[in-house]
Amino acid sequence: MAIHIQCSNCGNQNDLGRVFCTSCGQKLNLQDTSMADLDDRREVDYGKWIRGFLAGVVILGVGGLAGTIFWPVKTPPVFFEATGAVQIPIKAKAARTALSYNREIKIDLTEGELNGFLAERAKSRKVGKLVIDLKTGMFDLYAGFDWSPPTNLTWLAKVKIPVSIDMRGGFQAGVLMIERGRIGHLPLPGSSKNVVIDYFATLFPDITGEKRMVSFLKSVAIEDTKVTLVLAP
Repeated sequence: MAIHIQCSNCGNQNDLGRVFCTSCGQKLNLQDTSMADLDDRREVDYGKWIRGFLAGVVILGVGGLAGTIFWPVKTPPVFFEATGAVQIPIKAKAARTALSYNREIKIDLTEGELNGFLAERAKSRKVGKLVIDLKTGMFDLYAGFDWSPPTNLTWLAKVKIPVSIDMRGGFQAGVLMIERGRIGHLPLPGSSKNVVIDYFATLFPDITGEKRMVSFLKSVAIEDTKVTLVLAP
């Protein structure tokens, strides 16, 4: 708010603190102005209120976006078999052997086996959680970890912020199709889903690097508890 003092000579509104009127030069007599007069002459600075309101909206928007990103998604309950850490590599080896003899091979991988394998992969990649949830015709792949700000400040580097990344995908004619990618609860539209895809690719370089086996993948059938792969030369 701004307080103005009216000149008794010309009526000009002068800013509080002026000794002489800025219009006619008449000396202002502040002693003749009571506190009640000053209260009556207060003017609302609407610009200040608008700026404050917009600043609040921006702060809430940025805070909401950050909260959406850093509010991790809860991983779903899934089947888990610790033996999957051994069984999955054995089945992968059997597939390579069959393909080397130009034979078709069908492999069943249960959700429990896959999560047992992913649990070991999470340890080697220093990821807190790595889980797959099979559904009819699709899968949800989740990763959860603690993120620390990149900084040289020791105290700030110790801050751990829980983050989750997940994607939903399926297969069409043996080709992987990604339907959704998220960081926390924030969905990534369009090509921005590649951020999530690239992250998971860094967790499975040995699998994504199997160009020969990937090229031999003919069909993938996903059920609630297992996935069936058919590979053939």
